[in-house]
Amino acid sequence: MIRQRVKIFLAIPRLILTGRTNFGYCHVCRRKTIFLKTGDWLRDQYLCPICHSIPRQRALLRVLESEFPQWRDLRMHESSPCGPASEMIRRQCPGYLASQYFPDSPSGSNHDGVRCENLEKMSLNDGEFDLMITQDVFEHVLRPELAFSEISRILKPGGAHLFTVPLYQGRKTVTRAIAMPDGVKYLQEPVFHSNPVDDAGSLVITDWGDDLSDYIATVCGMETEIFSVNDASLGICGEFLEVFLSRKSTTSMESPS
Repeated sequence: MIRQRVKIFLAIPRLILTGRTNFGYCHVCRRKTIFLKTGDWLRDQYLCPICHSIPRQRALLRVLESEFPQWRDLRMHESSPCGPASEMIRRQCPGYLASQYFPDSPSGSNHDGVRCENLEKMSLNDGEFDLMITQDVFEHVLRPELAFSEISRILKPGGAHLFTVPLYQGRKTVTRAIAMPDGVKYLQEPVFHSNPVDDAGSLVITDWGDDLSDYIATVCGMETEIFSVNDASLGICGEFLEVFLSRKSTTSMESPS
């Protein structure tokens, strides 16, 4: 990590000379900064050199702050936290609880000091949280209908699920793999993304399309709003940067219990 940060720092003069930087404000470290385009895949290569956040993390924090200005006072759960946005939320929200998924550990157990929760069957109580956060998780869930329903269950009335996931606009959802009694059956060529707790990576189960909001409404009744931001002054440019907000009916979150 230190070596990577030094490498990025040393690259700043070259990036400035080639016009691959711009000044702006980072919602993760909450500072004025100079954003760096270290590669062509901006979703992962458009960095804040101060906190090393990437665009989707900054987009999620922007929506969190605009929709829930009182978020630091909320009871919040994040599944599979990773990166500077998760760390910033953890530091500033006393009611924050994090978990990772370890397939061989039951929900609610402790795995090397980390709480394990399976999104498809969580050990958390009904109506326990004001806000649920997932960042690029739901493309990897084998039974997403169970996971969305479980999130609705653990949310208080009026609670919300704030999340990012790659959205293939102009397409319908494509299921790439399904669960079978004897394991996972591939319907498409296997694709893996990086996983902070598994070097083997995470299998992509679903390529979500334009019907995602309808799917969520069908399986758990929550209504979903999509936020699309493209603003270089906030370091939010690139691919697949939509932020989703699914709300459980009906009570306002202005005064969480």
